Order: sequence, then C-alpha cells, then structure tokens
Amino acid sequence: MLQRPTRRAAAALAAIMLPLTAAAVVPAPTAAAPPAPTATSADRGAWQVSRVDAVTWRVAWTAPGRLPLGSDRPTLAGAGLGFGAPTVSADGRTVSATVRSAQRPDPADLDVLLSGDRLDESGLDASRATAPLAAGRAATAPYTQGFAELADDPGVAGPFATVASDYELDPVKLPGMPEPVEMVGHVVEPAADAATGPRPLVLFQHGRHGVCYDPDRPRAYSVDWPCAGRFEEIPSHLGYVQTQELLASQGYATVSIRVNGINAQDYRLDDGGADARAEIIARHLDHWVDLAPAHDVDLDRVVLVGHSRGGEGVDRASIQIPLSAPYRVAGQVLIAPTDFGTQTAPYVPTVTLLPACDGDVFDLQGQRFTDYGRDVAPDDTSLKSSVLVLGANHNFFNSEWTPGVAAAPSVDDWFGGENRSCGTADPRRLDGAEQRAVGATYTAGAVRLFTGDDAVLPLFDGSRVTAASAGDAEVLSHAVGGGRDVRAPGDEAGRSLPDGAASRFCRGTASYAQRAADCGRGITGQVTPHWTTSGERTPTHRFLEVSWDAPGQRAGLVLEEPLDLAGRRLELRTLVDPRLGDVQVDVRLTDADGATAVVTPEGDGVLRALPRGSTKIWGQTLLVDASEAAGIDPARVTAVDLVSRSDDGRVWVADVSAAPDRLAAVPQRRMATISFADVRRPEGDGPAPATVDLPFTVTGLTRPARVLVLTTGQSRGSLERYVLDLAPGQTGGVVPLTYQPDDERGARRYDFQLTAWALDGVMTDQYVARASVIDDDRRGRG
Repeated sequence: MLQRPTRRAAAALAAIMLPLTAAAVVPAPTAAAPPAPTATSADRGAWQVSRVDAVTWRVAWTAPGRLPLGSDRPTLAGAGLGFGAPTVSADGRTVSATVRSAQRPDPADLDVLLSGDRLDESGLDASRATAPLAAGRAATAPYTQGFAELADDPGVAGPFATVASDYELDPVKLPGMPEPVEMVGHVVEPAADAATGPRPLVLFQHGRHGVCYDPDRPRAYSVDWPCAGRFEEIPSHLGYVQTQELLASQGYATVSIRVNGINAQDYRLDDGGADARAEIIARHLDHWVDLAPAHDVDLDRVVLVGHSRGGEGVDRASIQIPLSAPYRVAGQVLIAPTDFGTQTAPYVPTVTLLPACDGDVFDLQGQRFTDYGRDVAPDDTSLKSSVLVLGANHNFFNSEWTPGVAAAPSVDDWFGGENRSCGTADPRRLDGAEQRAVGATYTAGAVRLFTGDDAVLPLFDGSRVTAASAGDAEVLSHAVGGGRDVRAPGDEAGRSLPDGAASRFCRGTASYAQRAADCGRGITGQVTPHWTTSGERTPTHRFLEVSWDAPGQRAGLVLEEPLDLAGRRLELRTLVDPRLGDVQVDVRLTDADGATAVVTPEGDGVLRALPRGSTKIWGQTLLVDASEAAGIDPARVTAVDLVSRSDDGRVWVADVSAAPDRLAAVPQRRMATISFADVRRPEGDGPAPATVDLPFTVTGLTRPARVLVLTTGQSRGSLERYVLDLAPGQTGGVVPLTYQPDDERGARRYDFQLTAWALDGVMTDQYVARASVIDDDRRGRG
C-alpha cells in the first residue's frame, strides 16, 4: 500500500490487515469509475463509533455519496487496531467493521482507504505522492534502451481469417446472490475452413466495472440488477476484441464472457466475488464441452485470461478445476488483478501484467501471484512471471473502459493530474491504443508459451528483449519457477562475510515504525508490491539488503547447497532503493573449491531505479552469463556476491536462481485445498468460558502442510495468529474460538472472523469464515 507522510500515517498503516482486504466490498455506483475527489473537508463523510460490549466497538464511516465501483475495496485502518472484515451497506455509502479495544476508538486516528486514497480526508493521496513534471520535460532514456527485439513477435497477426459470434444461455443462480447471473459469451475464432488443426481455447473474463447505463443520458447509471427500462448493460466483455482477433488469426478459439450480474451483487460476498467468478468460468467451460467438436477446439489446452477482479476469479478457477474435468487449464494470464486472498495456483503457469500507473488496484497486489507461487509447492515447475508495464493504467486494457471508444462513458483511472508522473503529460504514459497493443502482444505471447511455443519465453523471464508490436512501451519482467533452481535468502542461503558493503537479512515489510527488521523501514511515498505494510498479518518473505558507499565493496549470499550454473544463467531478482537511485554492480561467483570469478551482468550491470514519481519499488532481473566466469566450476557455485561499481547504492535481493534456457515440464497435478465454513450456535450459560468450533475441510492432502490463521473477536484478545499444521490424509478439522457466555438476555453477541493464508503444501479455497454466537437467554432471565 502507499505510505504517506502524515501525522496519522503510522497508525493508519499499522492496521491495514488482510481481514480488511479479504472481505470489504463495494456495491454498484452512480458512475463507471472513481469520481474526482472533492477538495472540501465538509464533503468527507461522517464517522460513527458505537459500543457492542465492554471491549468491542462497531466503527462505521458514511460517504457523502455512493462509493465508486472499481476493483479495489475500501478498508478501515488506524490506531494500531485489529479491525474485523468491513462490510458495505446496501445503499453503497457506509463502510463498517467491528474492532476490539479497551478504549473507544477515536475517529481522528482512523482512516478509510480505497485505491491508495484516504476517502475521509480532502485531497488525493496518489496525486501528492507522485512527482510533478518539470516544464518542457523531455523523456529520459528508456528503461528498455539496449534491449533486443524478439524475432518471433507474438503481436503480429497470423494467417487465418476470423469470424465472430455470440451465445446466451439461461442465467444461473449463485450462492450469496439473490438475482441470477447472465451466461453470455462473445466468440472470436478462425474461420470454419481454416486449417488450424485442433484449436486451444482462450477464455477472457473482465473485472469489476459499472453495470447498467442509459445510452441517451451521459453518466446516468443504475444500481439495479438486472438492468431495467431504458438502462442497458455495459458490454465490458467486448473490451478484449483486439486480443481475441489477434489470437484467432493465429489459430486459437476465444470467448469473452460477461459477468455484470456478479459485479452488481458481489458486495455481499466475503471474497469479493472470486468464487462466483470461478463458478461462472466453469459453467462456460462446461458449455464448451458440447461446442468443442463443431468448433475444432482442443479442451486439453485451455488458457484463462482475467482482468482486474476477473484475474482473481481466473486464479480461483485454476485452483478449483480438477484434473478429472473434461477440460484442462494449461495456463493463465492475469491483467492488473486483485489478490485479496493472497492466493496463487500451483502447477498452473501464470503471467501477471502489472500496470505501473494503476489508479484502481493501486498497490499492484497481483505481484503476490508470483511471489507466493515461489514457495507453496517445492515441486511446482510452472512458470510464475510478472510483467511491469510502465505508463499503463488499470482501465485501458479494456476498450469498453476507455474514453472515446467505449459504449458507456469511461475515464482514466489514474487521477494524478496531467502534469505529474503517470499524468497525460508524462512521456511514459500510454494512451488507450498503445496500452491495448501491449496487452494484446503480451497476452498472445503468454498463450503461445502455455500452449508449447518456447520462442516467446524471453518476453517473460527477465531477458533484455522487447516486441516491436508493443510499440515504444517500456516493459520489464522477472520470473520464478519454470524449472529454475531458486534460492531464497535466509532459507536456502545465508549471508557471506561482507567486504566494505553492509548487508543484512530483512523482512519484506514497509513501515514508518522504523523497525530494524523491516526491509522498507523509513521508505515513504512508495508502493512496495513485494512487501506488505507492517500492520498486515499476511505471510512475509526475507530479502537480502546490500548497501555501499564506494566502488569495490561487496556482500552477498552463501548457498547451503551448490548451485549448478553449467549451461544455465544466473538470475537475481533485485529491488533498487529509489532514494539513492541507479546502481551498477558486478557479480562475484565462488565455487566449492574456493575459486572466484567476477562477471559483469548483462547491460553492463546497470539496474535503474524506477521513476521516483511513479511510487513503485519493483524487482528487476540482474542477468549473469555463468559461462563468462573463467577459472571456476560453474556446476558447484557456493556463493554469489554483489560487487559495487557505482559510488553508492542500496538494493534488496529477493532470490537467486539458476535458470534453464527452456521451460521444464509441469507435473499433471493440482494442489490440495483447505476451505473454512461459517457456523452459528446459541450462546449457552456461564460462568465457565465456552468454545465455538469453526469447521474446515481439506481435499487431496498427501503430504504435511501449513496454513497461517488469523482470528479476530476472541474473548482473550483482539487477535490470535498461529500456524495450523495439517497431516497427510487429513480431511477436516475445527478451529476452536473462545467466548464468555452468560444468562443475561440481550447482553451480547459474539462475532468471530477467521482469515487463512497458505504457507506450504496446501492452497486456500474459502479463506474467510465467520462464527456467530447468538444470545439465547429468554426474556425475564438474568
């Protein structure tokens, strides 16, 4: 999340916990995108704090108008408190949550946050955090300067003529949604007589956007579902036609599905609608089982593409669809996705596109699909790639969310002002056409990669290449998995003895609190997708921090087991501290016999800090050709050191990898899953403390596994956080939650919330659950 230099920043950031992002939701708005912020404090809404019991409070904030309907979700934070999962009222204005505190929470210490902005205060935080552009500023050297063009460009149209069609099936009723959800698909595929051979199927799902609009009245929207009267559905599913046509010309069948019914109702759901979106994907794939023969479709090669909340829905579908299904997910492309559940899909190749100027999913939380995909399953050889697109916003990947070409009115979601970085005057900003060209190229490249074409791998593995079809867009990438031997600081690698440089292990968190263990201590005004904020309770990773103040200083990692770089290249995912700027380094390799060699990485060892005004700190790939390390045994490398060449600098190393030149085969398996369920029970009588058992089920577990669990609402404290160990063959269990019953009518009601995150050996499915203890004392007792 964005960290802001304000008097309340430490308190606000200390309480941004995943239970907030795991269940806060937004109903349909009166506009299709976030409105420009008002400047007057009188329009900043109102706080209400009411007592639930002696140590429990209900905190609510009511906006002056409906909250905007976008992909991010509002969170309550502040004063170091552990808030329960917020909910949004039916009128779309009030965000509320419960919190345990011995003292009444003071609204002056609280914030409500959405898309990087504090809604309860005037001004736009995202705008203040980005740097103003100097008058007449010329573009600095591109970050991709010196990159080679990929010979086999996936953005070039193929030889096949294409045809389009539509289908509409009966709407389906989904759990938690009163109204049925539409089943509509827009198909673009090669012409029937095109000699493509069996065609892989690519399914697109759009994200959370406006639902109904009046074509005759600009900016007139309806919050009702289904759309009625003069209101028509916003055709968000038609926003990817450019990519569909590109893929169809290359021999793929494509379908883009519409989910307005979910967007209109997902504010009711703790997971923001991810499970509903996954269910709709499965329903469409079931339909394609019948369509496949007539369309020459190969359902053993299905690629899912999801934008925004559609990305999280796609990932949930990949987790849930078993190998026994009559179709197989061969890979997924996630475009500016949410990841409220901190989930990833083991054994499913994944490319995540991250727009550096995203004004909706402001914290680029989609980076979690790569970072958490590194550690959950040790035998997972599927590629997990992140692709950072400088100058791209959230909306313009979809033409129906882009001003000037959309059927319904749309806006640029980046509200940073035209003369600030990411504004329209920024030479790196992409317009709608430029951004959709990048999206089409990289989506088509990923689809080709997942269906057997390794020629496009350099676009996704950190190689210094570009695609001509992406125009002048500056695109960076890094990857884990794919057959890499990855070593993580503190787990498979310890620090080497520093020589002049300072080094330490640090925890992947960013904080104003100046905690010595935090990698991002003291970093302000920066979005840190690889790191959580210090108040979050999500799992964190260790990084190696290296800093220096003169050329020739070094520090690095000693590996527990030798790393085999024979015929492989060395990759270091490295974050650059923007406060010190660009760095230049060499890499020293040491083998098991103590011999050393110093190698200059590709690009002369230069790693550039991302534009400071962009507010992003993101891991770039430092590439080393081990064949240039003369005098050592590359098959037995035991230490990797950075050697400074710039006068000063600071970097954080996420991991080091030995990378093959082609992707490894992916095991045909799916990860075991754990799902938690809601429970209600009567209170009972005291005086002894009682427990309510919140149940969970486990499916397919064949080895030990661990899950991190956080509960709120416990009698003995506001938070309980611990690791739940699971045994092979385990199919279920309970989490006991304690409370104090009594025999007083109407005295209290206990509401517990549990949030779970996978650590290893298992993946969460339903990761949020509630336990409610209801007062059962009859009138007149007590």
